Amino acid sequence: MCNIMRLTIEKLVYGGSGFARTDQGVVFVPRSAPGDVLEVEIVQKKKDYATARIIKILEPSPDRQEPDCPNYATAGCCHWQHIRYDRQVEYKEAIIRETLRRVGHFEWEGAIERLTGPDRNYRLRATFHVTNGRLGFLRENTNVIVPIRECPSLVPELNQFIGSVDPGPAREVHAISAPEVARSFVFADGTIQRSGRATIHVGENRYRITADTFFQANRFLLPAMNRKVLEQAGPSPGNVLELYAGVGFFSIPLARAAKEVIAVESSRFAVRLARENARSNQTWPLRFVEGPVSAALRGGSLHPNVVVLDPPRTGCGTETADQIVGLKPERIVYVSCNPATFAREAARFVSKQYELKQVTLVDQFPNTFHIEIVSSFAVR
Repeated sequence: MCNIMRLTIEKLVYGGSGFARTDQGVVFVPRSAPGDVLEVEIVQKKKDYATARIIKILEPSPDRQEPDCPNYATAGCCHWQHIRYDRQVEYKEAIIRETLRRVGHFEWEGAIERLTGPDRNYRLRATFHVTNGRLGFLRENTNVIVPIRECPSLVPELNQFIGSVDPGPAREVHAISAPEVARSFVFADGTIQRSGRATIHVGENRYRITADTFFQANRFLLPAMNRKVLEQAGPSPGNVLELYAGVGFFSIPLARAAKEVIAVESSRFAVRLARENARSNQTWPLRFVEGPVSAALRGGSLHPNVVVLDPPRTGCGTETADQIVGLKPERIVYVSCNPATFAREAARFVSKQYELKQVTLVDQFPNTFHIEIVSSFAVR
């Protein structure tokens, strides 16, 4: 394969790169857009594909725009800021459909609803790395820390925090704004020093959390995400089993509608916060169980009408998917942050007498390749 070549970008793929077919094989090009005609240099060759960098844009895609993020070229965290936002969402929908076809081996021809919001100042939490007493982000695909002054994705309070905090000897700083900023400092030995808690209001529900606890990041989409999970769980969900429950973001609104919610979470600290949140919201038919999801599902005494799961990027795995099916719920609501693992597990549900009923694209992280999905499956 020649090191320098001319090519045309056909589409975007999950991970952020553009995809081009050439007479010398498939080439992936970061920072490209469909329709770009490019001169590129091959920087890495694999057996089945190559990766290239842009030398020159010969003919720009009509979807291109000038990125205005000061960290776009240095840290590379906003992978798609060179693409118009309306087109980003269309590409994400196409990626969901293609991933279901390629990984899940089935077609989804139904509608994909879109939940979107402003593409600036949306992010209410962040993890910063520390270099020479300054906060920064890791440069894409490296361990190099790039100091930053501000980030257009962050809420204004976090941008003010970047310039005002002294991280001392910490190696990481977690921060969340509600709008007061709670912070957690992580040191080289793994110890965590927490300062304050954030109180986040989502509709009638209130969540008290620390900066290093997982919580959905896009402040504009929090109510819509809760409503979408409730809608897909059904108006009278009965007995609900929630897996990977965190601090109760979905558990608490589910408990207002369900007969009972059993919520499983492996983090002891998250469970403690979740129980506090359940008490403060007076959601009494809600019980949190601390421990691995796989262990909770092996018990054999669970008989949920609805299973709700929101696993990490690695997904729940096919074994857990089979365990969920073994409980024989009427409905499964799957919140996923990775189309590939979602497609893998969706295929498992579909092969076990469940039908995919709804798919919603939640654009939690505009200007990046990240995709969130809320979906529901029902017994055929």
